[in-house]
Amino acid sequence: MSIVHPLFGTAIYVSISNLLQYAHKNKYLENIANPVRTFSIAHNAGLTFFSLYTFISLLNVIWKTGPIAGHMVYMSDPYVRSLIYWFYISKYYEYFDTFLLYTKGVEPILLQKYHHIGATFCWYLCYTYNVDMGVYATLLNSGVHSVMYLYYLLCLLKVNIRIFRMYITTMQIAQLSIGLFAGTYYYFPPIETYPNYAVILVFDSYIAGLLYLFGKFMVENYFTKKTT
Repeated sequence: MSIVHPLFGTAIYVSISNLLQYAHKNKYLENIANPVRTFSIAHNAGLTFFSLYTFISLLNVIWKTGPIAGHMVYMSDPYVRSLIYWFYISKYYEYFDTFLLYTKGVEPILLQKYHHIGATFCWYLCYTYNVDMGVYATLLNSGVHSVMYLYYLLCLLKVNIRIFRMYITTMQIAQLSIGLFAGTYYYFPPIETYPNYAVILVFDSYIAGLLYLFGKFMVENYFTKKTT
């Protein structure tokens, strides 16, 4: 698998985002509210079930062995590699989170753009180089995404659950914090190889950026008093 894939994916992500932004600005996307809503419901329902399936599957694997930190303890298993592969592929499909916002005339925040672009590269590296830390990252991320996409789905179905929005953001920050610490500490060589630990450090650098952006988002949206 080549690094060209996430690079090409990023180019497509940016190009389609710019195209949709232009189309909405010039009113080419009028009268598509109903199709967009229908697709949004299917999109969030699909990602809810996919994330939950991935979470339960990986949890079952780790439950049987107990949590182990090592080199290719889990990634030597074809079944686990398959789960990580499809989760990596799903990161490209998640681009639609951004595309759907543009169809509604909403400008995605930097946090979302950074998240989507960085995730494809990080999961590409973990899958390609068989980095076991990626298994735990996928477990945490799929668990949080199960809740997050269910929240979006219920909001689309007019269920009033916005009170839980802050708690979901807290869950996202918690999973990132756990991943940042665990990846750096528990996989320090010789437990993991130096090349694979370099991948972990790249992933952790991405996580550090996410933590900053999520923290900023949380302060601005939940703790800063609105002024009129």
